[in-house]
Amino acid sequence: LIPPPPSLPGAGGINVVAGFSAYTYARGAGTTTAMAFGPDGRLYVATQGGSIEVVASPGAAPQTLVSGLPTALGLAWRGNELIVSVRGSVRTYQLSNGGLSGGHVAVANLPTGRHQNDAILPMPNGDYLLGVGSTCDVCNEPDSRSATVLRFHSDWTFAGIAVRGSRNPYGLALRASTGDAYVMINGQDNLGAQPADHMLRVVDGEDAGWPRCWPAYPDGSLHGNCGGVTPPVAVFTPHSSADGIVIYDGGEFGAEYADNAFVTEWGANAGGPIGRRVLRVLLSGSGASEHGQVSDFATGFSHPLAITVAPDGGLLVGDYGTGQIVEIFRTS
Repeated sequence: LIPPPPSLPGAGGINVVAGFSAYTYARGAGTTTAMAFGPDGRLYVATQGGSIEVVASPGAAPQTLVSGLPTALGLAWRGNELIVSVRGSVRTYQLSNGGLSGGHVAVANLPTGRHQNDAILPMPNGDYLLGVGSTCDVCNEPDSRSATVLRFHSDWTFAGIAVRGSRNPYGLALRASTGDAYVMINGQDNLGAQPADHMLRVVDGEDAGWPRCWPAYPDGSLHGNCGGVTPPVAVFTPHSSADGIVIYDGGEFGAEYADNAFVTEWGANAGGPIGRRVLRVLLSGSGASEHGQVSDFATGFSHPLAITVAPDGGLLVGDYGTGQIVEIFRTS
């Protein structure tokens, strides 16, 4: 096993499963919403406040490269191009001499309201997936792009709706071993102790059910008017805001963690102890029989949201509530 960098201090208050340890990768990152490593090996961070920051190395202080953007919730690299999902649009920047230049609007006039456009995921064939949240809690949307996962070609021309009926599809992740994408969907607010937040494998043309159908917690059974709705791969505590997702493709955790998903639960808008943790999802089966077994992996966060795998194989978690970025390693 690869030992943790000795220069990183322990992350106080973060509890992880046996055999793992949590360290402080950076402090002062603000309301972190998304993270991605650039081609230069540095960590790039988007914030709720509309800034793009860079952490040059583990332990370094975040530096602001771009500020004054609308709310930024998604961040991804393709080559030397940084793609940023900000409220109502997608913008692209070029990496040049350690800075970001450009800010070209690649997609404009996306529908916004209660939610907005969320994560961006570059796909192996050159396409992009983009989550777009609903404008309301429950309604019939006037714009067919609301509450969907959209597909775009490599030149950002519209390629269609991959998933509809997805109230707030916050997180997107690629499973590199299969080329499949997965999306995290937040359920509606007005069903009391239901519905579950849930995870779907993205299949073009599928229906996630909102607003007419929802998955129950804890068994994932579908309720409501559910004809043609795709059942979830995994379900999460209702109203926990299960948002960030990454499929683990590093080697540091060992073979039993290969292709596991890690999911962040930001927590309930109303406060309280719900969520605020990182969950492990052990995927098994395929196609319609695919299933994710969910278990706690790390707790003690304020509001964990952004999540990615570091080049050294550690799992990075950005805590929106504290501005701390935590790196989790296997240590025994």
